[in-house]
Parts: sequence; C-alpha cells; structure tokens
Amino acid sequence: MRSTMTTLMSGSVNPKSYVRVYWIVWLIFVLIFLLVRFSAFSNSSEGELFVLFIVYAIPTWVVVAVLNLYEGHKLREYLRKNHSAKWEYLTYIPFFGSGGYNGFRLLPFLYSKDDLGDPNVAELKKRGRRFIVLALTIFFTMPLIFLAIMLS
Repeated sequence: MRSTMTTLMSGSVNPKSYVRVYWIVWLIFVLIFLLVRFSAFSNSSEGELFVLFIVYAIPTWVVVAVLNLYEGHKLREYLRKNHSAKWEYLTYIPFFGSGGYNGFRLLPFLYSKDDLGDPNVAELKKRGRRFIVLALTIFFTMPLIFLAIMLS
C-alpha cells in the first residue's frame, strides 16, 4: 500500500479521487429536491411536479456525462503516455483506427485483473469502477425519484 501511495504521489497520477465527493454532492442534490418537493411544491399540479423532476433529471445526467468523460479521460491519457500498446488496443475502432473511445474494449479491461504491473493503472481502474457504480446508482434510482416527486 505504501509503495502504491508513493508511486501515486510521484506526480504520475493525481492521488486524490473525487468519486466520493461526487456521491456526497449527488446525495445532497437529491435531498434538496425532495425537500423542495415536499415543502414548496406540496400542493402543486402534476405538470409542475413533472417540471420539477425534469429540472432534477436533465442537469443530473449532463453532469454525469461530463464527469464520465473526465474520469475516463484520465485512464485513457495515462495509458496513452505510459502503455501505448495497450492504449492502441483499447482505443482501436474498426475502420477508424486508434485514438477514439471503444467501450467494448475499455469496459472489460476496467474489470479485468490486468493492471499491466502498474499501480497507477490499478488505481485508475478502481476509480473508474467506483464511478460506474455511482452512474448506475443514479440511473436505477431515477424512477424512484420520479415516483417520489410525482406522487402526492
């Protein structure tokens, strides 16, 4: 563990993961919307409640999409700089070549045990998996939040 932290602190990979911060911000965001729903919008029409849900859903998914690009970029960029053969394999798209985003290859790599013998890759993969859990949680709780906002 100490050698991993030493390697991470060496400047190759930012030692700070923001996935926990994303969780906390999302939970606060959900709580705020539920509080607003059951206080300021307690006697609102169905149309107003639907607008409230849309005001929650669209910004949430835009932020998740942007964070997904940001978090995924860190791993791909590290692989491009330090493990170019693996990067070319993972980003290769038939008929287009390397350099794009190929989730059919990147996602299985993220969940594989292959860390290329590099603790930075292992850490970046772990962060990527944690972010996927957050995104899936947001996705699967969306209908529950919809019901909580819409039901009177």
